[in-house]
Amino acid sequence: MEQDTTQHEKSVGDAVLTEGVRHVDVVHVSLAGLSAIVAFLLFAIALPVFEKPPVTHPLSFAVMVIVSFIGIIGLYVLNFRVHKHVTDQARLTEVLVNSLGQGFVVFDREGVCGNVYSQACLDLLETVPAGKNITDVLQIPEENKSDFKDWLEVLFQPDHALSFDDVVRFFPSFFSHSSQRRVSLIYRPLYGKSGLLRNLVLIATDQTEEYAARQAAAHQQNFAEMICRIFKDRNQFRSTLEHVRSFLQESENLDENTLNVPNLLRGIHTLKASLKQFNLTDFSEIMHQVETDLRGPEVNSKTDFLARLTPCRQKIASALARTNEEISSLIGKECEWRGTVREIVENDIYAFAEELIAVKADPELVQRYLEVIVAVPIRECFHSFERELRELVGMMDKQVKPIIFEGTNPRVLTKSLQNLLFSLTHISRNISDHGIEPPVTRMARGKDSAGQVKILFEIVSSLRGEGEQDLRIVISDDGNGIDPTRVREKLAIQDPEGEWRFEDDKKVIQRILTFGFTTMDKVTALSGRGVGMEAVELEVSKLNGSIAVSSELYKGATFEIKVPYSMSLKGS
Repeated sequence: MEQDTTQHEKSVGDAVLTEGVRHVDVVHVSLAGLSAIVAFLLFAIALPVFEKPPVTHPLSFAVMVIVSFIGIIGLYVLNFRVHKHVTDQARLTEVLVNSLGQGFVVFDREGVCGNVYSQACLDLLETVPAGKNITDVLQIPEENKSDFKDWLEVLFQPDHALSFDDVVRFFPSFFSHSSQRRVSLIYRPLYGKSGLLRNLVLIATDQTEEYAARQAAAHQQNFAEMICRIFKDRNQFRSTLEHVRSFLQESENLDENTLNVPNLLRGIHTLKASLKQFNLTDFSEIMHQVETDLRGPEVNSKTDFLARLTPCRQKIASALARTNEEISSLIGKECEWRGTVREIVENDIYAFAEELIAVKADPELVQRYLEVIVAVPIRECFHSFERELRELVGMMDKQVKPIIFEGTNPRVLTKSLQNLLFSLTHISRNISDHGIEPPVTRMARGKDSAGQVKILFEIVSSLRGEGEQDLRIVISDDGNGIDPTRVREKLAIQDPEGEWRFEDDKKVIQRILTFGFTTMDKVTALSGRGVGMEAVELEVSKLNGSIAVSSELYKGATFEIKVPYSMSLKGS
């Protein structure tokens, strides 16, 4: 269908071009005929000048007058027909242009718009552009007008090194319409006979319906992907929603004495990252807005913070209710049968183990139950980590290979590790945003264009005492690494008189685990708050574990976590 339309447009274009050429030929013939008549009359008048007898016979004079008159009449009729055809074509062109629904306007190197424009400009650009400067027509802010004019001047320079498309990339691509319509802007060149740029044509197109259709399609795709993710990691999803409910309960009756601002902000930041994992983009965006509101410059005291917290909690509660309503029919509320596999809530599995202990069942049987039924291979707990890493890297036009898992795959009781595993999303984001470089940068440094992340698990002897064991988790990447100089620059701003001044590079980079520290210059949806890595460190500390950071500049960074390892329900 698209090919047929293109062929039709080509045929119409060829026909218009042929008709135009024919009209030009008629004009040429008219000029030639008029020149012949004038030459004929001049010849008759000039006969005496060349000492030739003038035309004196009445009949000869009459023939000359009649021939000239007939020639002039014929030329007038011919040109009248040409004028009619040209007028009709001009009107047809105007109708065609206006029927396209696009705004066309021509402007020169000074940005001044010409008198020729389509009627759609009045609707799409909300003004009559004739005689106005294009910067005013497009409502370019005053602070940006100078840059626009500079690029316009570059475009009209005959010897500039950039192509036309390279320059117009810096021109506005959308018009800010008062009715929130999405009006796209395209620029086309008009060249003179010398091949130099003479004018620019601005084409404004209403893409509101097309954009809405694309958004609807993207929403459907996002919803489908959300469903897939929920079914793939249902336990993690339930845990995420449970953390949201816990946050709402814990923040309900706070006062200035019980309010812990860092803990509250840390929780919001972690929830935002976890919701994003399941493509709950609207919910995640609300958490981002809440975090921004609570960190606003107007919040200068706990009283201000609590005043803003109440409406923020209402936003979160509303988003949670909408989410529950959307997915309740998909994942169900009770255990679900699927063939010969039954899904049981994790709390019920642990509760049964506690009942076995309460009735003093055989310790070996209890231990067997814990190891086979309750505990899971730790690598299964990192499915969401791997998926999130891959997606975040893709969002930033970077590349990453599949994670390499090293060491062993010990079974763990996840109940005590849930909050730690929940917080590891911040390491994933740290690697994506700070660690893995863009492909071009990596190749310039002699690396593979795709980054590599490795995760090692092993059970090691603990220094806490004889017979004690630790679960060791080592997450490493081969990216930028951590620049201790950059860390010191940030610390000099945040804590000029701090003890960091006397620490070596190895120790100073541990400062990235402290609250409020970030090497980012601006806040993004992924990082820049300075609470992510501190959230990981806090969860490790709650388990009486340790976390250490090591790095080699431009070669990568490593996060080593050690937490007590046990296959008993004590501490779970």
